[in-house]
Formats: sequence, C-alpha cells, structure tokens
Amino acid sequence: MRIGIECGGTFTDVVVLDDEGNLRATDKVFSTPSAPSEAVGHGLRRLPDELRDGTALLHGSTVATNALIERKGATIGLIVTRGFRDLVFLQRQDRAKMYDLTLVSPQPLVTRDRIVEVTERIAADGTVRTVLDEASVKEAIEQLVARGVEAVAVSLLHSYVNPTHERRIAEIAAQSHPDLTVAVSSTSAREFREYERTTTTTVDAFLRPRVSGYLRSLETEAADLGIADLQVMQSNGGIVPVATAAANPLSMLRSGPAAGVAGAIAVATNAGFADIVTMDMGGTSTDVAVVHDGRPEQTAESTADGLPVRVAMVDIVAVGAGGGSLVGVDSGGLLTVGPESAGADPGPVCYGKGGTELTVTDANLVRGLIRPEAFLGGRHPLDREASVKLLGDLAATVGKTAEEFAEDVSRLASIHMASAIRIATTERGHEVQNYTLVAYGGAGALHAAAVAEELGMPRVLVPPHAGLASAYGLLTAGFQREYAQTHLIAATAVADLSEPRAALTEQARTELADQGIDLSDAEFTFAADMRYRGQGFEVTVDLSDDVATVRDLVDKFHQVHARRYGHAELEREVQVVTLRLTVRKPRPPAALPRIHVEATDEHDVRTIIDGGEEVSAPFKHRSTLAVGAHLAGPAVIEDDTSTIFIPSGWTARVDDHTNVILERSTR
Repeated sequence: MRIGIECGGTFTDVVVLDDEGNLRATDKVFSTPSAPSEAVGHGLRRLPDELRDGTALLHGSTVATNALIERKGATIGLIVTRGFRDLVFLQRQDRAKMYDLTLVSPQPLVTRDRIVEVTERIAADGTVRTVLDEASVKEAIEQLVARGVEAVAVSLLHSYVNPTHERRIAEIAAQSHPDLTVAVSSTSAREFREYERTTTTTVDAFLRPRVSGYLRSLETEAADLGIADLQVMQSNGGIVPVATAAANPLSMLRSGPAAGVAGAIAVATNAGFADIVTMDMGGTSTDVAVVHDGRPEQTAESTADGLPVRVAMVDIVAVGAGGGSLVGVDSGGLLTVGPESAGADPGPVCYGKGGTELTVTDANLVRGLIRPEAFLGGRHPLDREASVKLLGDLAATVGKTAEEFAEDVSRLASIHMASAIRIATTERGHEVQNYTLVAYGGAGALHAAAVAEELGMPRVLVPPHAGLASAYGLLTAGFQREYAQTHLIAATAVADLSEPRAALTEQARTELADQGIDLSDAEFTFAADMRYRGQGFEVTVDLSDDVATVRDLVDKFHQVHARRYGHAELEREVQVVTLRLTVRKPRPPAALPRIHVEATDEHDVRTIIDGGEEVSAPFKHRSTLAVGAHLAGPAVIEDDTSTIFIPSGWTARVDDHTNVILERSTR
C-alpha cells in the first residue's frame, strides 16, 4: 500500500494505492499553512487503520517555499572570503521592471552584522593563492554564534573549482559547535557566479533547520500511525528518502507542483499524448509546465522570493490566479485578479469561514458553475448568497450586475493563465497549438476550455480525480537526483569532459550509496550548459547518444539556441560551462486512476452565465458518464474534488481510460 499526500496552499490531497495498483481511497482536507503537518496528520487519521499499517507515505509539501516567502527560517550567518562581505547586497544589475523607479531589490536572508570575512584566496583555476587562516575561521564562528545564529552559510571565492577551504571551515565548525548547521556552497551549488552561488547557499542554510525539523516531526507522527516508510517529492519530479530531502531542503522548493506534473505525464502518456502543457490550478496559484516526449522541461535556476536559486527543478511558470485569488477594482476602475490569495484560512467568502474578500471561486459560484450543495462531494456546502451580495456591491461600482461581473472575473483569471502558458511555450520557441492542455487541480478544469480557446489549443485532457492529480503524481514518480559542477572548457576540447564526467559519476555513486540507495537499475545521463564565448547566460544541451563528436555537440547547441532565442551565430566560439548529471531509477508500477462508472441519464439542470447570457446547462456527475459518452456544451461535469466546465462551442467525450477530452466543436 502506498499513500500520496500533497500539501497545497488551500487543500491537502490524499490518495491511497494498493499493491495491485488499485485506488483504495481519496480525500481532500483543508491545509493548515501555519503548521502543515497538522493537515497531513488529519488526512492520515481519516484513513482506516488497514490502509495505513505498514504502508509507504510519499509526500509533497510547500513547507520550504512557505518558509522562504514568509522569511520564517533559521537565523543565519555567512562566512565569505575577505573583501566580499557586501556581495549579497550588491546583487546584479538585472531589473525585473526596467522603468519602475520605486523598484526595491530583494532583501538577503542574512543581515550585514552576521556576515564575517576570513583570510583565504583560491584562484579561478583552483590554485591556492592564500592559505586558509584557521584562526580567522575560529574567530568568525565564535562571532556568529555570539550573535545568535542557528545556521551558517559558507561561500568562498572560486570554491566551485577547489572546495578544500570550505570543507575545512565546516570541519572546524563541527569541532567547536557540533549542533550548528553549516551549508557550504561547494555542496549547495557547485557552480560559478558568486552572487547566485552565495544566495543559494544562504537559502540552504536558512531552510535546513526548518525543513529537517518538519520532516523529522512528520516521520515520527507517521510512524505512530503505522506508516513504515516516508519518502519526499523533489522539485525535479523525483522521489527521495526522507533523510536525503532533510539534508537537501533546496530540492523541495517546488515539491508539490512537480508532483502534479509527474501525474499529468503518466496519464497523458497512457492516453497517447506525449507533448503536453500542464495547468495546475489550485486555491492559491496556477502552475504551468511544458512536457516534450513525456519528459518535462527542466531549469537549473529559478527565483524564490526574489532571490536566485541554483537548483535543478521542473521548469514551472507560476501565476497568482487560483480559486482563492482576490478580486478587486483598482483606483482607475479596472478589474484586478490576484496575485494575493485568501488561502485556506479564512478562504473565499463562500466558504463561510470568516472570509471578507471576494475570490475567483466566489465568481464561479455566482456564475452558477459550482453548485453550492455539491462542493467537495457535499461535505462543505458553499454560501452563494454571501458571494452574490459582496460581488454585487463591487460590480455596482463599475455599473455591472453581479453575474456580468462574475464572468469578467473568470475571463480575466483565464487570461492570466493563458499568459503563463505563452511564457512557457511561445516565448521559448514552442508552437502552443501543437500541444494538448492537461488541466487539473480543484479549479483547473473550470477554466481549461477558456484558456485553450485563448491560445488556440485544440484539446484539453482532464484526468480522473483531477483535484487530486498532484497527490496521485507522487505515486507515479521514481527516484531522481541531480549533480552539477562548473567546468569552463572550449567546445573544441570537449573530449576533456571524460574526466569530469567520471568524477561527477563517482561523487553521485558515493553519496547515494551512503544513503542506502540501490543503483543497480539506475540510469546516468549527462547534459552541458553551453554558451557563446562572452555571453552572460547559457542554454542546456543534452549529451545524448546522438552527440558523438565535437561537431555534433556544437551543432546541437546552435539548434537549441536558435529555438530559444531566434538566432544562432555559427562562426562564434562555443564554450561548455557546467556539466550536469541526472541519476534516475525506473518509476514504480502504478495503475492509472480511473473513474468507477455507473452510467445513468441522471442529471440536474441549472441556469449558468455563459458568453454574457443566462443559459440552461445540464450538471452530470462524472461517475455517470460511461466510456465513449459525449456531452455538448454548455454543460458541467462534477466529481468530489473538481468541476469541469464545457462552454458553448466545445464538446466533451470520455476516452477508454475515463479521461475527459474537451475539444472545440466550432471554430
């Protein structure tokens, strides 16, 4: 038996799969953002004892992301090479908003009084210019401890080439203060660019006590409830043992969204769609990812709370448009949706939990797309009258009725989601019309057809139990870990990569063996970050079997660069910058989710708002739709965790795997 539990910003989802691949139980409970383990424990306790005893728990959580956004991690210090104390404040000249005169740079996680310098110097080629002064190290550590730090980040100049000084500092700290958490940049991010490497290391130190404490607490509680094994989803879409995750908190920054992508890939591949765009619309945000040939696009750098983080993860574009996104009218009389969210507590007005600010969910309820008595399978009826009153008051300020305004809200939320998909596809050289949109999350299928219409996408796939797709994705993911190290090498000398490839492989084998991971069936694949000499950014090129020569490698780089940026400079010198290794183990066998069908003609008819008009639409439960069934819009398909809206001009059909496929019936 395996249990998947994914903690989102509003709901925590639970799925149980038995050893024969059958879904044994599903559940959805409100998240507890201030103490995420409470929602996990609540979800586990709601399961029968026989579904918990001796099972494996696979977990995805926003605990790392929330700790960073809320700045509720450890009090940290930073040790740097003498002369580099202000590195985290100087940052980069990059500006997210070029002409914003009020733009404020992201604040570092460490204050200047907790940054200390030590005497040492390593050159760019790895040679030691100045020997580490251990007396200055001991003095620095004592200063930081006296200033109340709980964790220390160590980032020395060029330590990605030669980490000996950083490792020695960690040894000295362990000798004098064994309980002090120490993160060294040569482990956190063994890559060049001092600012990004240093910031990544401070994030590592900031998160490690919080994340490891959370996982230890969860492991104890799970064991008390009969759970035999706990594993954790990483941002790269792979599962690792809990001890590995606790030691690498950076890997959990997008744990939950990555789980949803894993589940979407499994379902879509089985349905015959290898090229997909995933759209996970939850209560707080919508997460979008692009998948080619069954593999999600990956990125080596992202931004978390404004800070650059160098860590491998599924390349997810997030937009603040979820079911709980707040709705308002700005000073110019323009409608706004998000990015702020009502979250799980108090949540939307219609939840009846004390919420006073309108949300996208309130708007969809007023449009009639959600039946108040059917929400969460009838376990949490909604207060439509409260939503109508507040939405009507706001709509009156712009001269509209509540129903007209509600449709505007839904349309603007869909436009926000379509914009996120354009960023992930069109702006990166992909023809969005060639992809199938896979919509999941509690609210994803309500907006999916509108998003696809906006983008000209031909179809939408809505998997079974769409509101639980991220939890199910945990059960489909296999082990995966990434390793990277910067090596600045001219592409013409690419044969020299054989030695660093062997060194990176040995590092991975040693570390994973120490963690008790069996690598007998593991796959080792390499990629290289490459650029034109003098360029300030890189693109990642797979070192796959078709790259047999230097010419092959350079040609492939030109192709990737042209697809991403629209041009290639064929005569310009090319560099290999960073070598990357991915270690994967096969995915565990898992039956794909199916809807248990008891086909009937039973349905309800309600009035909804579609295209600015009041129209009658049938409401059918998903379990009443047999394989091969067709349903023309406008119509609504309900289940206990999500709702599918089929607008006018679209049709829905149920495929052999009980997925619902939406397609445009008019053009």
